[in-house]
Amino acid sequence: MSKNIEIINHTADIGIKVYGKTIEELFINSLKGLYKIMGIKLDGTESIVEINIQEEEYENLIVKFLNEIIYYAETKKIAGEIEQLKVERKGNKYNLFIKLIMKKIKSMEKEIKAATYHNLKIEKIADMYKTTIIFDL
Repeated sequence: MSKNIEIINHTADIGIKVYGKTIEELFINSLKGLYKIMGIKLDGTESIVEINIQEEEYENLIVKFLNEIIYYAETKKIAGEIEQLKVERKGNKYNLFIKLIMKKIKSMEKEIKAATYHNLKIEKIADMYKTTIIFDL
């Protein structure tokens, strides 16, 4: 198991503890953790998806990001890898830009309904960002 992602059980839900040296790495590792929980296997042709999200706090940004990824997996049956991810502060908001290389989902072991705000807090301790994200099953 990666030292940047740890899967945790949470009553009827499931969660991940995520770490990253930068806020961008935290977001990338949160996506890897989500895909690990879902047990996604990919196949087929590639397509490019770009996502822009703007929020006042990192916590809102990461939940909206993960829920957007869940939407693509559940409704469009595609998932993929991040080609580019950037988090920038613009005024009093953070802007998240993600460019993903998506493929069709061949199989998925577990369906996730949504990322939640349950006890969600992104912290920076020394040179490491960390958070725990709980998902509704």
